[in-house]
Amino acid sequence: MFGASTLIPLRKERIQKMMRNIKLICIILLLKAMSINAATISPASFCLEKFDIGMNMELGIDLMLSDIANTGPIHLKTRQPSMDSILKGYVPIPDASWFYFLHSKIIPDKTGVARARMFLKIPNKNKYLNQHWAVHVTAKPPATGIFSMEMVGIYMIETRSSEKISERPYGIIGVVPSRINMDKVIPQQKKTATFSIYNNDSMAHTYQISVQTFDPSFYNKLQISQAPGYEWVKYTNWIKPIQPIITINAGQKKETSLDVFIPKGVQYDDEGWEAIIMVESIKNGGPNGFTRLLISQ
Repeated sequence: MFGASTLIPLRKERIQKMMRNIKLICIILLLKAMSINAATISPASFCLEKFDIGMNMELGIDLMLSDIANTGPIHLKTRQPSMDSILKGYVPIPDASWFYFLHSKIIPDKTGVARARMFLKIPNKNKYLNQHWAVHVTAKPPATGIFSMEMVGIYMIETRSSEKISERPYGIIGVVPSRINMDKVIPQQKKTATFSIYNNDSMAHTYQISVQTFDPSFYNKLQISQAPGYEWVKYTNWIKPIQPIITINAGQKKETSLDVFIPKGVQYDDEGWEAIIMVESIKNGGPNGFTRLLISQ
């Protein structure tokens, strides 16, 4: 028989061996998870601009899933994202089913790639003009063992801009038009543009209006994209909102304006300049929206 003095070391040895086995299992499981998570979704994000109301069409873009380790069906779904998961200035699409696929399940080929063509429809209602929406697309391959995963594509949709609307814009804030095209802007000649802010909330809001651009080197970071054919304006102080702070009562709208002044000696590049005119409620968690200011000579 073993005495108490020999029993304790044996117990320690068993515990240490058990811990080594647990660590080995964890490493194997981690490597397995890493191989599963190598699957990718493309495009991971994009911005679709100037989509018109009343349209129901194929976008000419495929959702592509690569390095899928399982041959079973992949389930595709669209959903409204939460406000804290989308870019400032965008809101969830009113109905996620407007962004759709012909088939909700797709099968990867022998190379582990699966594709599905994207479609979008928007009802022919005037209130859906001048909108900035976000929709999430989820792709869920079959579980491998105890592991399952969900890949998410984040897509922004901007509807056609229009100064003339027959009803209030959708959402608790509206900025009309959603694109301000300012052409024939000559250095040392001030030019003014106007736009309207709609407060569709049940309470008054005080909004801060600011001029913003984004660092083009941060393409790996989700941010508001530039309009095709434009680059970010060199200095935001060339653009001055006339009313940087504006209060609008519930259910009301106000027109406001901004001045653009390009200094002497500034040369245009081949592309025009763009700035985001952000309209943010100063209330914590309040609504925000924006319009694109597009400047050309």
